[in-house]
Amino acid sequence: MAIQKLGKMIFKHENFTLDLDNAVKAKLYFKGSLMFMGDGYRAIKILLNSTNNSEPVKNKFRSQLELREKPRFSDVEKK
Repeated sequence: MAIQKLGKMIFKHENFTLDLDNAVKAKLYFKGSLMFMGDGYRAIKILLNSTNNSEPVKNKFRSQLELREKPRFSDVEKK
């Protein structure tokens, strides 16, 4: 269940609450206790891992997860 007010967002799933109100720091709570505070993308990834990649969580944050570019490593020639 997602609650949105005036550009702010709080997402609740089972015992987890993801607070994305602050643009600088997201907060992830488990049973009311702070579990993580920091980057929003990392908070989403922790939430996904903690819920065993739950479909409602994946569907809610699909666009944020798809926008993140995968690192590209080039082969370095060994001398």
